[in-house]
Parts: sequence; C-alpha cells; structure tokens
Amino acid sequence: MDEEKERLERKKTYQEILNASTVGMALVSGVVIGGAMGYFLDNWLNTSPWLLFIFIVFGFIAGIKNAFYYMQKAGIKLESLKDDKKDKDIS
Repeated sequence: MDEEKERLERKKTYQEILNASTVGMALVSGVVIGGAMGYFLDNWLNTSPWLLFIFIVFGFIAGIKNAFYYMQKAGIKLESLKDDKKDKDIS
C-alpha cells in the first residue's frame, strides 16, 4: 500500500514539474511564432521591418498571457512569489 501511495506522489510531483516548465516555453514560443509570422508577412508584403516588430510585440504579449495561464495551472500564485521574496529580503 505504501508503494502505491509513493508512486502516486511521485507522479504528482512530475506533473507539477512539467506544468511549471511550460511557463518558460510559453514565453519563448510566443516570441518565436510572432517573429516568424512578422518575418514572412514582411517578405510577402515588402514592409520590412515593421510587421516583424509588431508581431514580436504581439508574441511577447501572448507569451506572457500564456505564462500566467500555465502558472495558475501549476498552482504558482504571484502573491506566494512576492511573500517568498519578502521573506528572503528579511533574512
């Protein structure tokens, strides 16, 4: 019975790590996809570099939005991060 409980706890830990690791990937993927879209639209419409800059900004905004979503899914609260930083500053 203890093995089953340990296995379920380990599985939960791995799931939490996976959810937390997607936060960084969300930021990077938004910028990369936005940059790629801007680059190809610039080449197609001959508007270089304006659409590249615009779509990189859109990608960054989308990446931050997705990062907050994945942080909530992983159970990471901004208040707890602030409290942790405050506790370290006091020490």
